[in-house]
Amino acid sequence: MQKAVRIGTIFLILVLPATMVFAGGAAEEDVEWPQRDVRYVIPYAPGGLSDVTGRLIERTVREEGLLDDVSFVITNIEGASAGNAMVEVRDAAPDGHLLLHHHTSFISHVAMGVRDWGYEEFTPIAMLFEVPQAAFTLPGKYDSLEDWIEYVRANPGDTTFAGSSLGGGTHLMAEMMLGSAGIRDDLHYVAHGGGGPMTAAIYAEEDEMALTQLPTVLSDHLSGDLEIVAVSSGERVPSLPDVPTFDELGLEVPLQTSHRMGVWGPPNMPQELVDQISAFFERVVNTDTFQRLADENGLFVRYEDGETLRRAFEQDEEIILGLVEEFGLN
Repeated sequence: MQKAVRIGTIFLILVLPATMVFAGGAAEEDVEWPQRDVRYVIPYAPGGLSDVTGRLIERTVREEGLLDDVSFVITNIEGASAGNAMVEVRDAAPDGHLLLHHHTSFISHVAMGVRDWGYEEFTPIAMLFEVPQAAFTLPGKYDSLEDWIEYVRANPGDTTFAGSSLGGGTHLMAEMMLGSAGIRDDLHYVAHGGGGPMTAAIYAEEDEMALTQLPTVLSDHLSGDLEIVAVSSGERVPSLPDVPTFDELGLEVPLQTSHRMGVWGPPNMPQELVDQISAFFERVVNTDTFQRLADENGLFVRYEDGETLRRAFEQDEEIILGLVEEFGLN
């Protein structure tokens, strides 16, 4: 179990009361994490990738008993293409009790002009997993993604393509896929503000085809309520052996994984605290419970520490900026 953890190097200079020590030459109380409930902020509406996967983490923490005496609380703060949640966490105290569950859209939002600041404003804590995209529709609507592409070509301007938001990783992936298929100018891209509303639009037949992160629709596909017709990953997803990849369909998409999910904190968090929280999330994603949930939801678990997360985002930023320039999305 995760106990409250003392952080910092302690240098005892004199015999002092048990509640006081000298750390780095200055007197301060022992620091423990967590001291109260941890709020884990989801920057989108319920039902999308961030919400689904954030709740998988909460479920794992709860079922595995990884925290004593405090709760790990999911908090949805939606709006402004994740901006409202970002501001809330950025401006919070750097004590590790308000954390952000966010992904590569940090980069694409800046690259596509949604805002002019992103991941560099936060403390990177841990990378958790990577997520492929899935193109989906209602069962029986089209025989395949190729069938839908042919329909769009034959009926330019008559249909729409649904996404969760403007400027995010899914939007960028959609532009790449539609561009490779040669139908980018033959339809209208509709952003619904979150994975839940986007899926609802497909059920209501407001849109005929959509692209989203695989975990958002995998359970609906397996239940027969929706049909996934292609995935962006380099290889077929084990739980979807009959679903082809974009590459198999001849769609050249430079990014196979558009979302790396990470844990981020407010700026200026002490490194000792970051290390303790990072180790906590490493335990979470390596439990049997989370490994099983990841398999069931199409997640590729990849724990890395905060510094590795930062370097990965710097590399992704260079690629994404080039793609946005290429597709004229800036």
